[in-house]
Amino acid sequence: MNTLFVVGDRYAAFADQTGAVTVSRLVSEIRAGALRPPAQDPVGPLVLAEGQGVSPYDWELIVAELARQGMSDGTRILRAERGTPATRAETHKHRERNVLIAGLTRTDEHTFTASLRIDNDEELQLDHQASHVQGMVLLEAARQMYLAVCERHYASRWPERHYAYVFESLHTTFRNFVFPLETTIRCQVLGADLSDPELLSFDVQVDFGQARLHAAGVRMVGTAFDRELMARKEARGAQRSVRQALRGLPAPADLVPAG
Repeated sequence: MNTLFVVGDRYAAFADQTGAVTVSRLVSEIRAGALRPPAQDPVGPLVLAEGQGVSPYDWELIVAELARQGMSDGTRILRAERGTPATRAETHKHRERNVLIAGLTRTDEHTFTASLRIDNDEELQLDHQASHVQGMVLLEAARQMYLAVCERHYASRWPERHYAYVFESLHTTFRNFVFPLETTIRCQVLGADLSDPELLSFDVQVDFGQARLHAAGVRMVGTAFDRELMARKEARGAQRSVRQALRGLPAPADLVPAG
């Protein structure tokens, strides 16, 4: 049996290091017949295991190319069971490709788990190349986990309210690289003050695990403001910043003419 992990094209460096294969290279090799086992030396079915960055649209193309080359019967596809992506309202993201968590589940009163899901065109990957998942992606996934847990399991007690979230502190620890394979996210709510519906406070620890190793952890302390209250606070702060910035500008007489 020949097993290949399939990853998004942005993880070409990981594929080169490990013998995994990107979507584009896999399609090229299927078309070229490079993955067809010799008739005199069969090795069992070809197994394609899903890593990160592979979309359902990609799998449609892969399956179509396998069928076109007569390789369907000799190939097995092992799709990742990550569950349903968190929603726009829970992650505060407008585009699904930027949602980094899926399968959010409550495991006990204060603990929640989810799977990391990375789209090949996720916003933080558009101008970064590495064989591992960059730390900023994990930090954003931790932020989304924090938001989704708070929105779904705490702020939902007041469905008529809409909250904006502000962090007071973030403490991040990286212990091992995370690669574009299955990754578990664990969230523990260490504290939640819900006494004032206009102002909720949270203390949350989010940890990332892969290949039985603890890879990274993010401790987040923050506040959820009623969105109207937050808008007023932001407006006052923005106006104050503009006033201070204007005071620091040089006098018009000292400026170079626009022409």
